Amino acid sequence: MNKIVMHVNSLHFRRAKREIFSDLTFSIEAGQFISLIGPNGTGKSTLLKLLAGILKVDRGEILLFNQDISSLKSRDIAKQITYMPQTTHLETNFTVMQVVEMGRNKNKNRFSNWDPNDASAVQYAMDLTGITHLKDRFVPSLSGGERQLVYLAKTIAQDTPILLLDEPTSDLDIHHQVIVQNIIKTLVENGKTVIAAIHDINLATRISDKCMLLKDGIFIAYDEPNEIIQANYLEKTFNVKSHIYEEQFSHKKQIIPYEVLK
Repeated sequence: MNKIVMHVNSLHFRRAKREIFSDLTFSIEAGQFISLIGPNGTGKSTLLKLLAGILKVDRGEILLFNQDISSLKSRDIAKQITYMPQTTHLETNFTVMQVVEMGRNKNKNRFSNWDPNDASAVQYAMDLTGITHLKDRFVPSLSGGERQLVYLAKTIAQDTPILLLDEPTSDLDIHHQVIVQNIIKTLVENGKTVIAAIHDINLATRISDKCMLLKDGIFIAYDEPNEIIQANYLEKTFNVKSHIYEEQFSHKKQIIPYEVLK
């Protein structure tokens, strides 16, 4: 068993009198890619914000390397966790290089100087995402897929052991989806822990080490991909009936929904 990097214990969270999570408990191991899967509005983005310390739990605790995240300062959290939201702000007046460099700001206070480690982290992030040739372009001039890679590079440049990604492949064409998949694979191979909300269940189960099925803030299942692809889990989570088949060479399961349950 790998080292536990995060542990969520009896998490309760409400928003506008609506209970989003009730008694949620799970652990996340180092060096894994965890996918959060569930219907729209089920709490995937909210859970990522709770794990990032952006939102505060009502009851329970989130332990980050055995420390209660609520007791940590935002700068200390930023040294351990990077969060990339689904909707990113469009920096209209900045080049690609400048946006990626912003990923280093959260690690610093206002008196810190730029140092060789900063330059190295920025260059690594741009090389890994394949955007070095775009470094002098202004972000609004890029395609949607290119912009997504810029924001992912900004996230990687923060150089934390844990990355939280909200729908990193959303609205991307197949070409850019594959690029993002390969980037995440490389990050995990290099020891990073990646937790991502992904709406495409077939994509999530194909590329993840573990998947978490959520519906209305409740765990349906949390296990290896082939274990969570079961008809009863899918019916509970998405309210659909599905055909499940196993790919001949990879032996990974795939899902074809065919009927909405009433």
